[in-house]
Amino acid sequence: MSTNIIVTVLAAAFYLFSSFFGGGDEQNAPNYQPSSTYQGEISSFTPRPGVVVGKAANLRNEPSLKGEVLNVLKKDQQLLVLDQTGEWYHVKTDTGQYGWLSKWLLSFTADSPGLKTGGISGYTIAGYYVENYQNDPVGYQAFRSNAAIINTVIPFLYKIDQYGNVKGNFQGKMADLTRLKGTTTLALVNNIKNGNFNSKSIHALLTNSQARSKAIAGIYRVVTTQGFKGVNIDFENVPSRDRSYVTLFFKELAAVFRPKGLLVTASLPAKTSDSPNSAHSGAFDYQALAPYLDQVYLMTYDEHYSGGSPGPVASYPWVEKVVNYAKRFFLSRKIIIGLAAYGYDWGLWSGKALNVKAITKLMASKKITSKWHATYKVPYFTYKNGLVTHKVWYENNHSIAAKMSLVKRYQLGGVAVWRLGYEDPGVWQVIANGF
Repeated sequence: MSTNIIVTVLAAAFYLFSSFFGGGDEQNAPNYQPSSTYQGEISSFTPRPGVVVGKAANLRNEPSLKGEVLNVLKKDQQLLVLDQTGEWYHVKTDTGQYGWLSKWLLSFTADSPGLKTGGISGYTIAGYYVENYQNDPVGYQAFRSNAAIINTVIPFLYKIDQYGNVKGNFQGKMADLTRLKGTTTLALVNNIKNGNFNSKSIHALLTNSQARSKAIAGIYRVVTTQGFKGVNIDFENVPSRDRSYVTLFFKELAAVFRPKGLLVTASLPAKTSDSPNSAHSGAFDYQALAPYLDQVYLMTYDEHYSGGSPGPVASYPWVEKVVNYAKRFFLSRKIIIGLAAYGYDWGLWSGKALNVKAITKLMASKKITSKWHATYKVPYFTYKNGLVTHKVWYENNHSIAAKMSLVKRYQLGGVAVWRLGYEDPGVWQVIANGF
């Protein structure tokens, strides 16, 4: 028997011995050198309960011995294992803290009485955070009131131009509160220019290799210096002819982010089939993008929009079709469905976006009670303004509850509300009850 084989057998035996009888910190792990970087794509992993078997287990902020020690876990402490990479598990402790734990310090259990594996554990419950002006309190107040439920915040605060320059900042009391609560944050990078998603600038960026490299370096700098867990790319109005360049961008982005344990996510246009020439969604090839995305945030809203004919913002049958199409290419647990916290009021020519508060106020002023569409599973109503008949379709707690059944049925990864502060006040509890 060769020396290498003997060493391997002894290492395996020591590993098993340690698993049964406990161990110390990962520094004493048997005969392996855990990588200091994230290796490859996040695995297909089903969250399940576990228990600490080491005497003193360091919970770190990244899957590396170089990672900052967030906490020292005690033997027999229960936790939920969310994912894995290399020799590390991504876990959530029984106190709600997230971090990375060396594999040999953990054992799986059939059940952990002290840790609820049902409910919202292991799911993403996200809110997009937007500031209409400096110190805009709306999103902050919504998060503060529901921080026990919302585990992910996506600040819509970063813009990218055609040269790859990234501008934006997440600071102030909202940033402080997310850090205090241990909330996962993802920096959302968009291509908005002069108030609109700009087609020309994103085309120039994607088709220029130097601009792409600069953009990815800038995004990485933002994420690492401002404490984000990863990035959410929201490129819209991308020319369909740039389809291959969109995929290339995500491939290059993942090559930089994945080795550092940073999440690569994207807000993708919802679609029920692939139409490569579609101005709305043609640039996004689900199949080609799948290897490079850790999560996909499907924008399952604006089925009917302000510039089109009246109809539901997100009907139940349409959302289900979108989910079924996405499941052909992405693992179910990677799919996060978008939940609208608004509606449209269509008049003679076009629609006007209204948040739930404004819609409720409108109904009160017109003394109107909304109706329920049994097939679409959304509320709607009509009213007169002079000679013009207005049609209003919107989302509320009841329509969100209906969509939560899709999350459960298809075992999706979670939900994301657009946007924090626009929603029906009770929607977060409806979401929590839906898991």
